[in-house]
Amino acid sequence: MGGKDRLPSLSLIVSISLLGVLGSLAGHKLRLPAGTFIGAFFGVGCALGLHGLPEIPLPDAAGWGLQILVGVLVGLRMTRDSLGSGARAALPAILLSLLFLASSGAAAFAAVWLTGISPTTALFAAAPGGLTEMATIGATQGANGPAVAAVHVSRLLIVIFAVGFLASHLRKNSAEAAPEANSQREPETPRGTLKLAAISAAGIVGGILGLALTPLPAGGVVGSLCGAGLARLIVEGAVPERRFQLSVQGIAGALIGLGLSAEFFETLLQLAGAALLINAIQMSVWFAAYYLLVEVVGYDLQTATFASAPGGMGATLSMVGDTEADLLTVAFIHLLRVIATVVTVPLVVAAFI
Repeated sequence: MGGKDRLPSLSLIVSISLLGVLGSLAGHKLRLPAGTFIGAFFGVGCALGLHGLPEIPLPDAAGWGLQILVGVLVGLRMTRDSLGSGARAALPAILLSLLFLASSGAAAFAAVWLTGISPTTALFAAAPGGLTEMATIGATQGANGPAVAAVHVSRLLIVIFAVGFLASHLRKNSAEAAPEANSQREPETPRGTLKLAAISAAGIVGGILGLALTPLPAGGVVGSLCGAGLARLIVEGAVPERRFQLSVQGIAGALIGLGLSAEFFETLLQLAGAALLINAIQMSVWFAAYYLLVEVVGYDLQTATFASAPGGMGATLSMVGDTEADLLTVAFIHLLRVIATVVTVPLVVAAFI
């Protein structure tokens, strides 16, 4: 499309930057659930609306950068004890991957049967993998790329708002039960900032290597997690991660907000029936996965809420820092699900469609 080749105007760039920052600050100050993310998302969306909802072409580097930042964020929470919890998450991660892959097939079949959407588009739209990966790979295999992206973004927004409110409710309950828990974080000091910078630098190097040397769809997350995690195990003591976590949350919200183009809303309107059906099925599976993690595996409520969320790995992980959830466990489960989805769905399409 011609709109994809045009660079954003200076006024649009200024509007997006200004309203995105103001929105993230307002969301944080108002203590909204996932306030920094939601504020940045709405701020960027308002900026786009003021300019007629143009389509903004995002370079691949934007998604890679978010992957690296998310990996660093997870690495900051890594401890020797958390490594054990990550290893113990292997079986739950496999079970959830199988559950979501099965539900994706069922949702795609139902959408084809009831709405007439093409099987290839339905399968990529229903797969709870990475939004960018599913839209890009789907387009190369005959799927309607904008349609796949529209369904994924709509589900991502539902998940974000639901996770935000659930996490807010759970956080209030845990704060009432243990009001001293939030006092464990170290205040920002020059020494702590240097520690944070060193760990972040190691994560960035690891993320770049992960993107360059591995074929994984989330290579940036894996590489930066390993780099930052290794540095975190070496660098002892607490680090002031709060501002970093909020920054990642705001960047994730802004990037999602940039997808709110006129084409997105037009496509979503055309696919209203299919999107509603697919998302309804995946939300139902989310509750089933949540129940499985809590009642069978024994995870705490906050970890189960984030780990079972269908899709939106970068956005979901950026919000975990506001809670007491086990971030490494959540990251491991999301990573395995995304990798399994990106590998499996194209093979199914090539073999049967």
